[in-house]
Amino acid sequence: MARKLFQLQAFGCIRPLYKSAATALMSALLLSACSAAAPAGGTASGQSSGPALKEMGKDEKATIKVMYHDKNFFFQEYGNMFSAKFPNIDVEVVSMQGMYGEGKDYKKEYQKLFDTEKPDVIFVQDLNQLEKLGAEGRLLALDDVIKQDKFDIDQIHPPVIELLKAHGDGKLYGLTPEYYSNVIYYNKDLFEKYGVPLPTNKMSWEDLLQTAKRFPTDGKPEERVYGFAAYNYGGKEVGYMYLSSMAATLGLRSVDPERMSVTMETDGWKRALQTTVDALKSGAVYVPQEEAPMNQPRSYEDYLKSNPFIAGRAAMTMDGSYLMQNLERAKEVIKDMKPVNWDVVTMPVDPNNPDVSNELSLNGIFAVNAQASNLRAAWELVKYINSDEMARVRSKSTESLLTRKAYMKERDGHSLEPFYMLKPASASYYKDFEKVPVGFFMAFRPIMNTEIQAIVDGKKTVDEALKSMQEQGQAALTKAKTDQAAAEEKENSAAAK
Repeated sequence: MARKLFQLQAFGCIRPLYKSAATALMSALLLSACSAAAPAGGTASGQSSGPALKEMGKDEKATIKVMYHDKNFFFQEYGNMFSAKFPNIDVEVVSMQGMYGEGKDYKKEYQKLFDTEKPDVIFVQDLNQLEKLGAEGRLLALDDVIKQDKFDIDQIHPPVIELLKAHGDGKLYGLTPEYYSNVIYYNKDLFEKYGVPLPTNKMSWEDLLQTAKRFPTDGKPEERVYGFAAYNYGGKEVGYMYLSSMAATLGLRSVDPERMSVTMETDGWKRALQTTVDALKSGAVYVPQEEAPMNQPRSYEDYLKSNPFIAGRAAMTMDGSYLMQNLERAKEVIKDMKPVNWDVVTMPVDPNNPDVSNELSLNGIFAVNAQASNLRAAWELVKYINSDEMARVRSKSTESLLTRKAYMKERDGHSLEPFYMLKPASASYYKDFEKVPVGFFMAFRPIMNTEIQAIVDGKKTVDEALKSMQEQGQAALTKAKTDQAAAEEKENSAAAK
């Protein structure tokens, strides 16, 4: 769903929703209040206090609130089907759209909406947020009720369940019907034309980029073929994006959240940076000359043509499942263009850890509020959204990857196995990242871009650029911490008046 929202945003419809940092939640005072009021059928820690949630009576009616991005989208995707199956349960949607906007801190807005509306079912945006909410006693652990209802989670992609439990201290605090995974798409006709061996599953980044370099680099930028064209929307930040992807694959972190220190001057970062620069200098990878404003009006045909892979000018690209739908739509929309003869392989991996990828993420998790007014009705909604029945129906139309992979074997004659072949990286990779001030990442990104470009232009060596990233990054981190502390003090002072 996240990619679907981004696609809409490309046409100026809505604001983008990216992987967010963990939500700042309640203080110890409120936690103690929650602990003092354990719900029927659950405890304040989110664990079931008995062997069962009481079944709803045949004619029993209930009203539950769902905290979700958008009311219409919720009913279109889930609510209408649920209401048809459970007519006695009335579902109200608390929209999250008001959380976003200029000058708003979405983490605080999320907390405010949670506390004010007291939703029974919560849409949790990422795993860090799930971990915080679960640890602070705000979510119902679902393990006992899943066992009680004999709800089949064995058919849910096992790495998804493992990842959810890893962020729940071994417990399941939520379930998700879909997830996101990047793969490498490749143009079979271009590989055949230039006599290049096809890419394979579980290549390293070095192998992939060496493959890209086997394609010609001559011709006008707007007409030529590229070996690899990811981040076609990235503008001048393409170098940073490539470096970040490689670093994530290798398990490299730019910051140690515990020590609050930047960690760039390492052999791992040096290797990733050198690989990035070599790729940029080779001319084999696509680098947009300029990035069109996201709110600039343009037709859907122009949007499709702006993607070098869809336009048949890139041998490989990196993207999620929604690109398959765009490739199909391009056949109908762009009449004067030859359809791409494509297939997919897995994302590049670390040769030392070839079964793992950091390109997997959960798009949205549905959880039950531990203080829900009707725990059984709330669970019935979460259960149905994640059911086999819902997956079977949604598989006919969704662009997303479903966690019940039995319905995701193939699409348009293409195997979807590469989307499911790799396991998510350890939960420890992102551990404590929410402690890092958001302002740091905003400041560090342009620093990294500038240093990467300095190497490409021959103005600095890789070692010199890494040293500069380390020093400037640490200064940016220190400033971000100071600014955040000042902002919090100002806010607390204002609240006390």
